[in-house]
Amino acid sequence: MNPKSIKTLAIVVLLAVVIFLLFFGYKKSNEVLLLENSFQQEKIDLQNSLDEMIKDYTDVVIRKQSLSKRLRKEIQKMKDLRDSVAVLEGKNYSLIRKYRSKISSLERENRRLFIKIDSLSTANQALAEKNTITNEILNEKVIINDELNQKYKALEEKVEIASKIEISPVRAIAMKERSSGKLTSTSRSSRTDAFKVNFDLLKNEVSTPGKKMVYIQIIDQKKNVITPKGKTALKNGAQILYSDSIAVNYLNDKLALTSLILVNRDDINKGQYTVSAFVDGTYSGNSVVSLK
Repeated sequence: MNPKSIKTLAIVVLLAVVIFLLFFGYKKSNEVLLLENSFQQEKIDLQNSLDEMIKDYTDVVIRKQSLSKRLRKEIQKMKDLRDSVAVLEGKNYSLIRKYRSKISSLERENRRLFIKIDSLSTANQALAEKNTITNEILNEKVIINDELNQKYKALEEKVEIASKIEISPVRAIAMKERSSGKLTSTSRSSRTDAFKVNFDLLKNEVSTPGKKMVYIQIIDQKKNVITPKGKTALKNGAQILYSDSIAVNYLNDKLALTSLILVNRDDINKGQYTVSAFVDGTYSGNSVVSLK
């Protein structure tokens, strides 16, 4: 082979090598570019997955302290992992698999934790429903109790009315003392030394037997109490001054009462005097005496 042929062959071989190297370099460059693009896309996918998980965790609101603390801890772990993914360099291809494995592990933990949260939510819902039913029952009991209390109060009022001791009409007359000491009736104020009051406690089988207090009050036209002996409270809360008091043992049968109330004739003026009777803390009746 002559020198010219050898030179030509060498050029051809060299050109072939150059073409091969250019093709190989182009192919490698494309592969590197594809790998870098894939790496970047993988980073984006990892970050998106972590963002979604963080959002899911952040949206969950639970009241149980232990699970709430666990939830905050998991959110911080995902944020740290997301920040680590964000700073990965394009050449750290091997780390992608490692982070993908960590995310898979987090997803498994997610499922277990959310199962607990769902279970807790279900239990809370059941408890809320139970509480609602309990409250409804309690409300019904309150309504029933109110109705019973109203009926009981109405019954008490009826019993109180029925047990009230009624009296016969009050009979009151002014009395004067004769020189002999005997008392006789009078219609003159200047001669009045006493008021004689009598009436009967009537029969009542419903009333509770036993000691009863009877008060008699005499008032003039100016509402002044004549010869007040003391003060007592009635069942309605009112306070009255009384002119006489009598303690009786009431046995549900008719009982006659008489009261003689001595007065100073100098304190008795012309006009009308109202004599009222109060039996067992309740007003029972009155009579009017007119004096000249």
